[in-house]
Amino acid sequence: MRIYLVGFMGSGKSSLGQRVAANLEVPFFDTDSVIEAQAGMTIPEIFETFGELYFRQVESDILRQTTFYTKSLNATGGGLPCFEDNMAWMNVHGVTIYLQWPDHILREHLVAIRKSRPLLASLDDSEASLKINDLLSSRKPIYEQSAITIELKGDEEGDFKLLEKACKYIW
Repeated sequence: MRIYLVGFMGSGKSSLGQRVAANLEVPFFDTDSVIEAQAGMTIPEIFETFGELYFRQVESDILRQTTFYTKSLNATGGGLPCFEDNMAWMNVHGVTIYLQWPDHILREHLVAIRKSRPLLASLDDSEASLKINDLLSSRKPIYEQSAITIELKGDEEGDFKLLEKACKYIW
């Protein structure tokens, strides 16, 4: 069974997913990392050079490649479920887990690291906060279509154990 981690940018899909996959000895795929490796560019460079639409098309193609493994843990980009029919596709081809943080914690975290996020990099603190609010409002209803929601607290060890327990239950 494939598990797809969804959630907003910076929610721990990659970091927690990688730890859980290593601990449970299952293949781990991070769609953003695969895109960067195949393109030979970072996600911000891809956005800047080719635009968001191009990135979203490549992202959807990479997602479909996850079917090569029958059992894997897959971290998706924050916007991936919200484009094309990606959320529905993941729900058909695996189990989706929404990694949900309290909005205020997520917002504080992202404003602090916004320079590494293509959709926030050029914004000041106030603009970034507004953009995060807008994106959260539009993306949450899609994330909430996940089979499982895990409410994270920002405690890395506790969050890791919650995700690991959910994955063990699925497998």
